[in-house]
Amino acid sequence: MAEKKNLLVLDTMTRRLASIVNHLGASSQSDHPSLSQNDSYERVHGDVPSHDFVWRVIASDADSDKEFTDIIYEKAVREGIAKISINKPERMNAFRPNIVKELIRAFNDSRHDSSIGVVILTGKGTKAFCSGGDQALRTADGYSDNEDIGSLNVLDLQVY
Repeated sequence: MAEKKNLLVLDTMTRRLASIVNHLGASSQSDHPSLSQNDSYERVHGDVPSHDFVWRVIASDADSDKEFTDIIYEKAVREGIAKISINKPERMNAFRPNIVKELIRAFNDSRHDSSIGVVILTGKGTKAFCSGGDQALRTADGYSDNEDIGSLNVLDLQVY
């Protein structure tokens, strides 16, 4: 019984050591089969690009031609990546009706663009990604719209 436990401990230690060696990038891994490169990310997925992306700002979506004012919508040139940044750091990127509408338009645009495979959602500033709904615009019926188009509630946020 003790021998079986010792083998289990040895196996666990070997796997942990292999993980550390892979992490440190040691080159002498061919001596032991569990220390091979077969499990490394680069072996499976190829080299990770180290170049800087070229981002192209998208001023408005193709459907409405209405300019984005509360978000920054960008696409990486020839990379298949879109980035949507909530751009109200002075309000800790709190959701406002216009931000939600612009997010929906940007997500719809990226969904319909067959070259986009990944969308990054982020917020500008250093204090918060997004603090939730902007309470300054909260009314009894939901969040009031500055453009007087009506109130916004959770059902309006569905993106198909």
